[in-house]
Order: sequence, then C-alpha cells, then structure tokens
Amino acid sequence: MKKLGLAVLAVVFMAGSIFAEGSEMKIKIGLDTPGTVSASNVDLDTETGIGIALEFLFPVSKIVKFGPAIGYSFAREIKLTDFQKAVGITKETLSFVPIYATAEINPIKSLPEIFFKGNFGFNFGTLSIDQTLPFFGNVSGSTTKFGMYYGLGAGYNFPFGLFLDVLYSWNNMSEDGGTLTYSKFSISAGYRFDI
Repeated sequence: MKKLGLAVLAVVFMAGSIFAEGSEMKIKIGLDTPGTVSASNVDLDTETGIGIALEFLFPVSKIVKFGPAIGYSFAREIKLTDFQKAVGITKETLSFVPIYATAEINPIKSLPEIFFKGNFGFNFGTLSIDQTLPFFGNVSGSTTKFGMYYGLGAGYNFPFGLFLDVLYSWNNMSEDGGTLTYSKFSISAGYRFDI
C-alpha cells in the first residue's frame, strides 16, 4: 500500500509540472473480461475482474495527447487446474498496479470524439495462493514482482465529460525461471476533467 501511495504521488507530481491548455485528467473504472495467465508453458484462465485508472493527458499536437497514468487491477481469481487442486491449492488470485505513459490520438477530423490509445510502462504484480497442507492446515502466501505493462485500445468521448474505452492489455511479472503474462480485454467508463 505504501508503494501504491508513493506511485500516485509521483504521477500527480509529474502531471502537475506540465499543465497546458487542453490538458485533461481522466478517471475510469472498467470490467476486465476473463483473461489468460501464461507461465512455464501453461495457460490458465482467470475470472472477471475490476480495474480503475487515473490518466493525465497533455496536448503535444492538434491530434495527439500524452501523459502519465496509474491503475489498479483488483485481485481476480485464477481458475485452478486439477493438479493444483490435488496438491491442496484452494484459491489463487492475481492483482496488478501498472504505472505507465499513455497516448491518445484523434486521427479522424470529421469524428474528433473517436480516439485510439496506447499504454506503455511497468507494473507490480501480486500473486496470492491459499493452500491446505497435511499437518499444517490452511496456509496463505503472496509474492509481489516487477514487470512490464502495455496495452492498445480505442474509445469515444461523449458530451459533458463522459467517455468509454476498450483496451487489450498485457501485464508481465518476473518469477523464478521465467515470466508470468496476464492478458485481458477491458471495457471502461469514466469522466474527464479539464485541468
């Protein structure tokens, strides 16, 4: 939680140092559809999840905005394999805190409300496991690792500050002997403020 607080302060500080006319702050909440976790040549499915994000956008041209952002993907369950169940694992969850640069482009002059976007940065991923072991009972543990984050999407800015966007993203976290990759499709709604 301390790391998350420091990350939010860093994003706000960076955003505050480069305010310009046409700048905006976007706050959004989204539904993450069931995704896939790939690790050690094994693909596991995840349950639906919820994510939130705070994005600052500053104009760099008439059609491009760019800025810092931070998000939080609340813990979502990973569907267990028969082997995991056999060794006593009862629950496995995954959550992420991405800190990233985001860019939006409005390339269609006749439809300036439509935008395409790209995200690139890093994240902290937390993998938590609950397991029942003989002689020990219920045991819980979690590990937080660093990794890369990136996503591609599109959206629509409605009047009165409302917007919708869709995003396909990848969260990576390093683990012993390789990398865990979580890919998902998200649909988000939010509000934008002029800053």
